[in-house]
Amino acid sequence: MKGAAAGSLALAALAGGIPGLTRADAAPAARRVAVLGGGVAGLTAAHELAERGFEVTVYDRKGWGGKARSMDTPFLGVDGRAPLPGEHGYRFFPGFFAALPDTMRRIPYPGNAKGTFDNLVPALALTGALNAPDITLPFALDFDAIGLALEPRKAVKTLLAGLTWLPRLPLADLTVLVRRLLVFLTSCDERRYGQWEHQSFKDFVKMDGTDPNYQLLISTFTRTLVAAKEDIAGARSICGLAESFLLNIINRGNDNRFPDSVLDGPSNEVWIDPWIACLRGLGVRFELGTEVRSLSVAGGVIDGATVEFAGGGTRAVAADWYVLAVPPERAAGLLGPDILELAPELAGIADIDLDWMNGVQFFLGRERPIGQGHIGFIETPWRLSGIHQNQFWKREIADGYGDGKVADILSVCVADWDAPGLRNTKRARDCRPEEVAAEVWHQIMLSQQGEPLTDRLGDQDVLGWFLDPAIRWDGAVNGNDHPLTINSAGSWDLRPGAATAIPNLFLAGDYTRNNIDLACMEGANEGGRTARNALLTAAGSDAGPARLWPKLTLREFDGARAMDLARWRAGQPNLLDLPG
Repeated sequence: MKGAAAGSLALAALAGGIPGLTRADAAPAARRVAVLGGGVAGLTAAHELAERGFEVTVYDRKGWGGKARSMDTPFLGVDGRAPLPGEHGYRFFPGFFAALPDTMRRIPYPGNAKGTFDNLVPALALTGALNAPDITLPFALDFDAIGLALEPRKAVKTLLAGLTWLPRLPLADLTVLVRRLLVFLTSCDERRYGQWEHQSFKDFVKMDGTDPNYQLLISTFTRTLVAAKEDIAGARSICGLAESFLLNIINRGNDNRFPDSVLDGPSNEVWIDPWIACLRGLGVRFELGTEVRSLSVAGGVIDGATVEFAGGGTRAVAADWYVLAVPPERAAGLLGPDILELAPELAGIADIDLDWMNGVQFFLGRERPIGQGHIGFIETPWRLSGIHQNQFWKREIADGYGDGKVADILSVCVADWDAPGLRNTKRARDCRPEEVAAEVWHQIMLSQQGEPLTDRLGDQDVLGWFLDPAIRWDGAVNGNDHPLTINSAGSWDLRPGAATAIPNLFLAGDYTRNNIDLACMEGANEGGRTARNALLTAAGSDAGPARLWPKLTLREFDGARAMDLARWRAGQPNLLDLPG
C-alpha cells in the first residue's frame, strides 16, 4: 500500500470510523471516491456523493450513460444539423419509476422548472401489431388516452382485430392465468420471496400443455418487456412487474404520472449531457476511455485499481472508497480470489443470468407511425417491440438531424436472439448486421400485411438503419458487449447488496438487490443510491440516507395477504393456490 494512503487509513481508527477507513467529515484526502463505471448506476452514485462533499472521479470505457445513452451514427448532419442519433434500444419511463425521476428533477435544464424531468412526455396508447388490423389500447385511465384509442379508425381496427383474435383465445387457459395472478396478489412477502422467487413464471402460470395462442401471449409479454424467457424468469419478478403496471394504470404509486413516458429528444441531448454538466458543476471529474482491469487488496481493504486506456497503457487509481458500477459480467471478472476470500458473498455474481435485448433504428423518409406509443409486434419470432420517435420529440427530426430527408426514426428492440428468423431462418445472433436489420424489417412488414389501409410503411420508406454497436460480428457469430441482467428463478440469493465485507468497496448496478427488482434504469438508479447510503454509513457520516421508494401492493388485498402470512408460517399453501 502506498505510504500516504496507509497513513490516512491508519488515522481513521482514531477518527472513530470503521478500522482502516477515514470518516467522511475528516481531511479532504479521505474523501476521494473512485466510481468505476459511468452508466446510470455510476452517475447516480457520483451525483449523490458529490452533493455531500466527496471528491468523485468516474471512469468508463465507452460513454456516459451506459445502455441509456444515445450516440451519433455514421449518418452525419448537414446544414447545421446534428448526426442522426442511434441508441442501444428505445427506452421508456414507467410511472412506477420513482428514484430516477427524483434524480432527473435535480438536473438543471434551460427553461424547465423541474429540470430534465420536464423532458418526459406521455405515451398514451399501446399498440399490438399483428398480421391483422392493429390493436390500439389506452395505456392509462385518462380521457386523452381513451380518446386516442377510440378515434374512429383505430377503434374499428381494434374491433376487427378482436374478431380475429377472440376466437383463438383459450378461455380456460386465460381463467387459469387470472387465478394464478390472484394467487400472487394475495401472497404475503414471505411467500413471494420464499416460494414464488424459486419458481419460473412458466411453471407459475401453468403453461405446459396449454393452447399455443396462450403460450404466445405469455411469451410475448415476458420477452418484449424485459427480454426474459418465461421458462427462466422468476415468477416473483414477472408478477411483481405486472402488479406495478396495474397500480399505475389505476393511477396509484405514480405521482400522477402516466404509466408510460418517453423523452422528448435523443437521450444524451435532453438528459445525459445535462447530467454530466450538472455533475461537473458539483466538482465530479470524468475519465472516458478508461476500463478498470483489476482491483488490489491490502490489509483487508481495496488499496487501488488499475485502469487501461483505450489507446493502450495502464494507470493506477488510488482512492479512499471504491464504487464498482460495472455490469455483473464485468464485475465478476474483477473479483479475484483475494477479494472473494474477504467477501465470499460476492461469488454469486458470476452465476447471474444474462440475455440479449438490443436495438436497431430504421431511418424513415416519411412519418407514418404504426402506433401512437409503444408497439408490440405480437407474432414476430424475434419478439420485436418499438416506438416511432418523431411524434414525441420537440424538434422535428428532418429539421434537426441528418441531411433533412429523414422524417422519422422507428426504434426497435430485438428480445429473442435465439429464435430462427422467417426469411433467412437463422438465429439473430448468427446473422451479420445487415441480415439482422433486413430480417427485423421483414418481420415488421409481415405484421402490417393485415392492415386495411394501403398507405402503410414499405421498403421504399427505409433510408438507412443503425444496429446497436454492442452487437459485434466476428465473422461467424455475433457477440454482445451489453447483455441484460435477467431475474431468473432463485436469483435473489445470488444478488448482493451495495455494502460488501470489504469496508471500502461498494457495488452499484441494477443487478444488486433493489426495491423495483428489475434490470432497468430505475434499478440502476436505486443501485447508485444504496451504494451512496452504504458508503456514508461506513464513513460514519451523519448525512441522511438517499431516499428509496418501497414496492407498492394493491391495498385491497392487504387482508388476504395478512391471512396468507399466517398460512405461510403454518406451512400451508395460499388459499387460492388450488391443485390443477
